[in-house]
Amino acid sequence: MNAAARLRLMVARGLVNLINDAGGLQRLQVEALDNEPLDGVERVQNFGHTSHPPRGSMPVLVAVAGSRDHMVAVAVDNEEHRPRDLKEGESAMYNAHGVKLLFDQDGNATLSCKKFIIDASDGIQANTPLANFSQALTVNGMFSFKAGLSGAGGGQMTGNFTHAGGSFISNGITLHTHFHGYVQPGNGNSGEPQ
Repeated sequence: MNAAARLRLMVARGLVNLINDAGGLQRLQVEALDNEPLDGVERVQNFGHTSHPPRGSMPVLVAVAGSRDHMVAVAVDNEEHRPRDLKEGESAMYNAHGVKLLFDQDGNATLSCKKFIIDASDGIQANTPLANFSQALTVNGMFSFKAGLSGAGGGQMTGNFTHAGGSFISNGITLHTHFHGYVQPGNGNSGEPQ
């Protein structure tokens, strides 16, 4: 094969048939050129990010030292699942199952997913002036606060509660200093707390 032909065949694209994700580098089974089967093609990925592209994804293949017997996949894309209509400067991470993390032009990071699970062995810290939850919040462990608690719309609590320090005030009446008027002996009822 002459040099011009070898140069022409150094870079190719194809279709992914199978992926072996068990080793250090992924190995692809690829169909390139006209039904040219390539097996064991190494896929080089960027450090810190890995993926398992679906069947039918398109790899860009490079022939190492010009040898078609040693092809390496340097990029793999899938036009069916790639998010579209990103604005200039925006980027996104995504998968084939509808999960997407969008970094938009306004400086926001938006995660779209079914359930967001965090496994943090030492805790979570959010440095923000305000956190909003549009629906219910459940805390299975201890719930504590330092700067006060406020709310509206009523609520319900069950179980034993211990209050120490400060005053517990309900409708303007301080619990630990209030008294009852019109106290009657026997089975009579006292007046309302004051």
